[in-house]
Amino acid sequence: MTVQFAPKLKEKVAEKWLANLRGQLYPGEEIWALAKTNQVRPLMDGLAITNARVMAFSAYDVATTGPKVVLDADRIARFEIVKKMGGKQLHITDHDQTIHQFGAVQEADIDFVSHYVHHLAAAGFPPGLRETLHAQQVATADAAQSRHDGRADVEIIGGPLKDVAWRTIDEHTAPDELPWFVINAGSAGFLAAFDNRLIIAKVGGMAGFMSGSLGGGRVTSFPYSDITNIEYNSGMMTGVLEVLTPSYQGTANHDYWRSSNKGRNKAADDPWTLSNCLPLPKAQHKLALPRLNELQHKIIEYKRPTVHVQHTPGPAAAVTTTSLAEELQAIADLHNQGILDSTEFGAAKQAIIAKHSDR
Repeated sequence: MTVQFAPKLKEKVAEKWLANLRGQLYPGEEIWALAKTNQVRPLMDGLAITNARVMAFSAYDVATTGPKVVLDADRIARFEIVKKMGGKQLHITDHDQTIHQFGAVQEADIDFVSHYVHHLAAAGFPPGLRETLHAQQVATADAAQSRHDGRADVEIIGGPLKDVAWRTIDEHTAPDELPWFVINAGSAGFLAAFDNRLIIAKVGGMAGFMSGSLGGGRVTSFPYSDITNIEYNSGMMTGVLEVLTPSYQGTANHDYWRSSNKGRNKAADDPWTLSNCLPLPKAQHKLALPRLNELQHKIIEYKRPTVHVQHTPGPAAAVTTTSLAEELQAIADLHNQGILDSTEFGAAKQAIIAKHSDR
């Protein structure tokens, strides 16, 4: 079904809304109509009516946080346009007599919106979709639980990872992917090694603050194919683990602490700020060294070119056949030349005759 746009909704705006809404749809859900709405708390500027529900959303963040107000078709008891100070608002009452407010609708769009809400209420929720959603939710919950259980098998070098660190790993990996090992440097961040890449993350709390990203963080992925070396440059008690790639070259002077009197975002060589560096105490580096050595070998093996050898069969040897008469003549010549005596000639003759008899 082609999506219909309300009279007051510009097509370019509607196309952007559609792109942002696609990731929020149920399996098999289709958008019937789009219209503008207006509400401050919660902030909403768009209204979508699908074959399954009514949704009011903010175009600013719907792609990441989803709609603000939602009501499924099978929960609609009645709807009305209510005149208030802010304009004419769409109110939909569910079977529990709870009123859901979908914001103010422009006068020119009221008939359009009313038509599609009425059509949705009459059509009801799509058959079978509830079962599909339930199965999807169960599968998602099972995958999340399996992933959570698998964390116990991940080797953590350092203290236990906080929830924000595990969430960061989840956000940057496939659903069935967990790190091979993790070096947890606490407030400095962590390094997580996978089969084909490693991640250095400095997120949340003190780690985000120390990286110069208060309230945010830095997460950088280094494919093994790009890594040229992993170095550890130490002082008396602590040091820096540095991942070198064509984009992150080692500095000529590895005294990373010479800029300690500068602000985080002004010190270009501060290991707390650099995305490819993880400040790490010498004692913890010693604990991590066996895994880091294995990591170096894995990187070397990953970068080793694979040679495929194809064997091309040579031309088939020509098969020559000779007749009985030709072979008998050949041994007769050998007999006449004295190469074969009478006994040898007789044995060879019988063998040749027997060979041709088997063909």
